[in-house]
Amino acid sequence: MDLIRVIKLDEALFDIRKTLTCGQCFRWAEEGDRFIGVVKNTVLALNEQTYLLEIYGEDLDDAYIHRYFDFNTDYSARLHEISLVDAHLKKAVAYGSGIRLLNQEPFETLISFILSSNNNIPKIKLTIEALSEKFGKPIGVLGGKMRFAFPDVNALGQASLEALNVKAIGYRVKSVFETCAKILHDHADLHYPYDADYLQAKIWLKQFYGVGDKVADCVLLFAYGKQEAFPVDTWVKRVLKELYEVESDCEAFIRAHFLKYPGLTQQVLFYYIRQNKLK
Repeated sequence: MDLIRVIKLDEALFDIRKTLTCGQCFRWAEEGDRFIGVVKNTVLALNEQTYLLEIYGEDLDDAYIHRYFDFNTDYSARLHEISLVDAHLKKAVAYGSGIRLLNQEPFETLISFILSSNNNIPKIKLTIEALSEKFGKPIGVLGGKMRFAFPDVNALGQASLEALNVKAIGYRVKSVFETCAKILHDHADLHYPYDADYLQAKIWLKQFYGVGDKVADCVLLFAYGKQEAFPVDTWVKRVLKELYEVESDCEAFIRAHFLKYPGLTQQVLFYYIRQNKLK
């Protein structure tokens, strides 16, 4: 696969490892001295030491890359405001500083987080790669491995339930099948949440089979940039109990306490509790 170009990414408040391994994306993997990922019909190779980004396959313009890595956001100011909320968040910001919220493709993010239900990251990645290899467009070979784009809604929506039953997908196959069928049948516009407010967008996403509050919030945060989204999973419930003694009505506490940039707050808290293995 031919190398199209190489660009130098901004190193300011950008920790590549934290950003690409914190659970918000599933198509990046560490291979040798680089992280290699697939974005749209493009293969990206990012060196953690030099911050050089190699672009293979189809080119992505600079504006797209800046938006994808969220380089237009002032993370210094946001993290400072979050650190002032309480002592726990001050520690969490110290651990999670450098995490950036990626702006990913809506359809891929929707299906990826449907697959995340009661699942773990290695299995999610297995399933996404299996779907991509079976239904996605081959991009080319890099590092001795053929790379595939994530399949579009037509490719998945026209597949049978049996065909979608790939490695490690389990019961989630029905959610993928029903969601893709509904998008095609209803001509659902996945760009709608960009212009809708947070609550409208969340309600709209929950029309799809397998999308509850947590999945909807993940999609809103990692695809649509809705900072109001604060995904709550087992890990987050654990931190709310351990650090804030909150065991019920988590949503009310979150909306009252995490007023500044809830989405980024969730990510630094999530990273903090995973690194410290709170019990």
